[in-house]
Amino acid sequence: MTSEALSRLKNVDMNSNPGVKTVLDKALTAARGTPRFVEIVREFHIPGQGQALVDAALANVSDPLANDALKLVLAEPNSGELLDATLSGPQADKLVTLLGTSSDQRTIHALTILATKSDNPLPRRSAAVQALARSQTGAQAILTLARNNTLPADLKGVATTALNLVQYPSLKSDIATLFPAPAALGGQPLAPIAELVKLKGDAAHGAQMLERAACVTCHRVNDKGVDFAPALSEIGSKLPKEAIFDSIINPNAAISMGFETTQLETKTGTIALGIVRSETQDELVLALPGGATNKFSKREIAKREKLTTSMMPSGLNQAMSQQDLVDLVEYLASLKKP
Repeated sequence: MTSEALSRLKNVDMNSNPGVKTVLDKALTAARGTPRFVEIVREFHIPGQGQALVDAALANVSDPLANDALKLVLAEPNSGELLDATLSGPQADKLVTLLGTSSDQRTIHALTILATKSDNPLPRRSAAVQALARSQTGAQAILTLARNNTLPADLKGVATTALNLVQYPSLKSDIATLFPAPAALGGQPLAPIAELVKLKGDAAHGAQMLERAACVTCHRVNDKGVDFAPALSEIGSKLPKEAIFDSIINPNAAISMGFETTQLETKTGTIALGIVRSETQDELVLALPGGATNKFSKREIAKREKLTTSMMPSGLNQAMSQQDLVDLVEYLASLKKP
C-alpha cells in the first residue's frame, strides 16, 4: 500500500473500523524489517510491536529511523525484557552500538547497567562504555562512575581511549583529570611539522596505522571505513603533507565546510553532539562517529549551537610514535585521484 493511501487512514478509528486494522496489518507485514515499518508503527501509534521494532532497528542501524524504533521500544512496558533478550543473543553488539546513538536517560541507564554488571562478558561491557562515550550525556555517566569509584577497573583503559577520541568542550577538563590520555609513545617531543615533512615514511606501515589509530571509525578510505568525516580516498591530491600533518595534530585549526560540530540541548536537558547530516522544517538528523545517526524533532530542541571544535579529537598523535605518524602521513599522501 502506498504512503499516500496509508496517510488517509491516520484519523480513522481502528477500533470501530475493523477493515482499517486489516489494511494496517497487511502494510506492517509487507514492511517488516524495514524503516517503513518503524514509520507505520510511529504514525499510527500501534502497540505491541516491540520485538519487530528491535528487529527493524538492528537491520537498519545507520538509518535515522533506527533511533525512532529504539524510542518506541523503550516506551513498551516490556522494553527491559526485549533488550535483555537481545543482549544475550548474537545481535548484542549491534544493539549496544544502536543504544549509543541515543542520549535518552533511559538508554544511558541501560548502558550503565550493562557496563557495570559483573557477570556480563568483558567485550560486551567494553562495548557499552564505548557506546556511552558517543554522547555527552553518556560521557557524563562514565565520569560519574569514575568519581564514585564504581567504574570496574578492567574498563578504565577502554574508557580512557573512548573519551579521548571524542570532543566535548564542557567535559574536557574532567576527562583530562579522571582519564588522562597516555603520554606520546617513546616519551619524546614531536618535531615541528617543517621537520616532519622531510622524514621518509613507510606507506605500507602507514596503511596499517590508519586502522590501528581508528581513523576508519569516521573516515572512508576507498572500500574501508565510514562516511562520517571527510573521505580520505584522494586526500593526497587535495592537501600537501604539511596540511595533512597539521590536520592530525591540530584538528581544530581548519574544519571542512559541512563537517562543523553542532551541539543540541533538548527541552528535557539532554545534550547531543554531531554533524548535521540533513535538516527539514520539522526535523534535524545528527551523524555520530561510527556512522550512526540520531534524529530530533525541532519542537524538542531548546538550544542549538555550532561549535568551533572539530569532532576529530586532538592528541591522536600521542597514541603513536613519531615514525608511526610519519608513516601514516606518507600513506595518506599517496592516496591520489586516479
